[in-house]
Amino acid sequence: MKKILLACLILLSSKIFSQNVWSPAGQMFGTADNVRSIAATINGDLYASSWARGIYKSTNLGVTWSLSGLAGKRVSVIVDAPNGNIYALSMTVDSSYIHRSTNEGNTWTNIFVKSFPLNYAGGGAIVFPYDGSILAAFSVTVGPTIGDVSGFVYKSTDNGSSWFRTVQIGGGFVGGMVITSDNKILIGTSLSGVFYSINNGNSFAHLGTFPPVFIRTIIKADDDAVYVSDAFGLSRSTDNGASWINVGSQQSTSYLRAAISAPDGTLYISMDDRKVFYSTNRGDKWIQMNEGLPSAAYVYCFGYSSGKLFAGTTNAGVYVYDSPTSVGDPVANVNDYRLEQNYPNPFNPNTIINFEVPSNVKNQISKIKFAVYDISGKEVSVLVNEIKGPGKYEVRFDGSNFSSGIYFYKLEADGETIDVKRMMLVK
Repeated sequence: MKKILLACLILLSSKIFSQNVWSPAGQMFGTADNVRSIAATINGDLYASSWARGIYKSTNLGVTWSLSGLAGKRVSVIVDAPNGNIYALSMTVDSSYIHRSTNEGNTWTNIFVKSFPLNYAGGGAIVFPYDGSILAAFSVTVGPTIGDVSGFVYKSTDNGSSWFRTVQIGGGFVGGMVITSDNKILIGTSLSGVFYSINNGNSFAHLGTFPPVFIRTIIKADDDAVYVSDAFGLSRSTDNGASWINVGSQQSTSYLRAAISAPDGTLYISMDDRKVFYSTNRGDKWIQMNEGLPSAAYVYCFGYSSGKLFAGTTNAGVYVYDSPTSVGDPVANVNDYRLEQNYPNPFNPNTIINFEVPSNVKNQISKIKFAVYDISGKEVSVLVNEIKGPGKYEVRFDGSNFSSGIYFYKLEADGETIDVKRMMLVK
C-alpha cells in the first residue's frame, strides 16, 4: 500500500511533492538533448523536441519519455490545436515541413513540404485563427547571404490538406505569433519589430511600436494581457496591442530568449546570459530562479502542465520546477524542516543531500527517516532511520549498485512526510 501511495504522490504531483529548485526531468535520447520546443496538451501529456532526434512524449509529467515520432527531424515548434491535434514545424537546409498527429502522437503525417534551398534560418510559429483556419510562419533564408532572412506566412482553410502563402514579411527571423482576444494576429520579427493582421492572416501591417531588435517571442496570458519581448525585456498590453508599457527590469543586459505565462498569471522568462526569472505581478518585479539549472546551458523554451514548469535547455534536456503556488499545504511544517536538492545532480555515482531539523520540534528530538525510491515507488535504500536532535545534517547516497535513471528521496519526521524530491543517476 505504501508503494502505491508514493507512486501516486510522485506521478500525480500531490501536495507533498514540493520542489523549490530546478531538477532534471527524465531522459529522452540521452543526457545532451537540445530541446527547442515543449507543448502540453489538455490531458496533461507533454511533447518535447530533441533537435535532430525527433519528438518525445511523456504521460507522467516528465518522469519518463518515449519517442513519439519524426525521428531525426530538426523540430523547432510543437503546438497543440483546439481540436486536439498536434502540429510541429521542422526544416532541413533544403525544405520546411509541417507535421500533424491526430492520435496523440502515435503517428505523424507530413501535411506541408516546401523546398527552400540553402535555408539555414529555421524556427517559426503556428496559430489557429477564429475562422477555423491554420496559420504557419517560417523563417526562410532568401539570400544572397545566409543573414538575409524573411518570414513566410502560409495558411490552410481545409484543416491542413492544402496551403497557400499569404505574405512575405522581410523582417528577419519569426519571433512568435499570437491571437489577441479581439482576433488580431501579432507576429514578431528579429529585424523589423511587430506586424499585425486583422483579417486572419491574409495580410499584415507594421505595428510601429517596437524597435527592430531581436523580438523572439510573443505570448498571451489567461487574463488576455499580451507580452512582447522587446529585445532585453517584456512590454505589456492590456488593450490588445493598442498601447504598451515596459514591465520592469530583470537586471540582465542580454537578449530575452523565451517566455511563458502560467495559468495563475506568473510570468517566466529566460535570457541569453543563462539567467531565468519569474514575476507574480505582471512583470513589474522580477526574481531570479536559476538554482539547479546547469551553468553551461541556457533555457531555450518553456512548457507548463499540472502546476509544473518545464524548461527545455540546450544540450541538457528538460528540467522541471514546481510552482510554489501549486504545491498546497504540506503534511508537516516545511517552513521548519528543510530538505535540500541533492548536489551534484545529475550524479555518478555519489551525491550529497542536506536536511535540517528545527529547534522548535516537540521534545527537541525527532524520529527521522530518510529513504530513496526508484521510479516505481519501491524503497531501494534507507540512509537514515533514527532519533535526531535539532541541527543540519548531510547524507551521502552511493549509486554504484544502481542503474541509471530517475530516483526520489523522501524525508519523514515522526512518521509524517516532510518533502519528496527527485534526482537523476547517469552512468
